[in-house]
Amino acid sequence: MFEKERYDQYAVEAAKRFEDFALWAITNWPNKNFPLMQSDFSQSRKELSQIVGPKLGAGGETPPSESQVGDSSQYINANPAPWP
Repeated sequence: MFEKERYDQYAVEAAKRFEDFALWAITNWPNKNFPLMQSDFSQSRKELSQIVGPKLGAGGETPPSESQVGDSSQYINANPAPWP
């Protein structure tokens, strides 16, 4: 349980620091003709949640095996097979 609390504290601190940075960046953006907006940071928020969410939540667990993740091919064939 102690490790989960550490992970949660880390996630909260990382999110707080990111929000502080985003607010600072918006406030201090030099080009007032093309201002930054909160929405400019939405993709970064998603990526941060992926870092502090599943990756951090996995903790000391073993990474999922290839069979758990799915096919390890480099691409997914999105073209369905033709009907017979």
